[in-house]
Amino acid sequence: MPYSLVNAPALGYDLVRLPHGEQVADVLRTALACTADHLGALAARHPGPDRAERWAAVLDRGAREGVRENLVLADRALELALAGDGTASALLLRRLERAALGDVAGLDRLIRHDVLDWTWLRSGDLAVQDPDAAEACDVLADAAASAYCSERLPDAVRRTMAAPYLAAGLDLSGSPSPHTAVQAVLDVLVGADGPARQAWRQAVDDVRPGTTGWAPAMHQASWAVMLADRLRLAADAQMQAVLAFRAAGFDGRDASYGVWNAVSGVVQATVASDLLPEPDRQRLVAVWTRVHGEEPPGP
Repeated sequence: MPYSLVNAPALGYDLVRLPHGEQVADVLRTALACTADHLGALAARHPGPDRAERWAAVLDRGAREGVRENLVLADRALELALAGDGTASALLLRRLERAALGDVAGLDRLIRHDVLDWTWLRSGDLAVQDPDAAEACDVLADAAASAYCSERLPDAVRRTMAAPYLAAGLDLSGSPSPHTAVQAVLDVLVGADGPARQAWRQAVDDVRPGTTGWAPAMHQASWAVMLADRLRLAADAQMQAVLAFRAAGFDGRDASYGVWNAVSGVVQATVASDLLPEPDRQRLVAVWTRVHGEEPPGP
């Protein structure tokens, strides 16, 4: 599945299951906030011609090792199932918890063509990216990929890829959400302790039988924010939700069992609160309401 600003919640699902996914979200928030001056600062740190060869190696290694991991898990699960070993189901669950919806090439496309779409010069069917912006994209993509592929890259390669971004010294990702209600929701989430996390897990289980309407409601909310020109705002909110999810102490298993969908849904519903039919909004905030006994903060 290609990553895009429209499906930022799905990207968030991948990121909260990756060991350093919050670092990817941090880079993406920076990219969303960049101006032309910021891109110039990033371009000035471009690593030069060696970057192209290193990036090709990252793409190749990420693809090969991702496929290999999935095949190993699937083959082992089949072997255990045929032998009547009950641990086969555990391996299949592990595969579910780790399998990404997208890939590192899709992450590059997201940054270059979606997040920084305003840096492209177009004439009819032809399009070319501003040269400084193209080099800034390389720096941003390298930094994001160094975290996205952290389990598959040697530490020295990861540090080399992240260094230009860190050297640029941009401090754009730590700002609060410009949507005050989203910020209020995330502030509550970040404060979650052990009992609060367990309440979220229990609430997800409680509403699970009635979640068939969740995906259509989320689809409706995503298209609503796009048509209302809030797509970048909503994508930023989803990336901030990734950071809050991790800060709250939730992990990849929580994400796989539905907690991320619950968090992502309430964030999307908050951004689109004045655009959604009430039944759709209620579906997306159902877990929050059950956990907190009240509606999420309004605009």
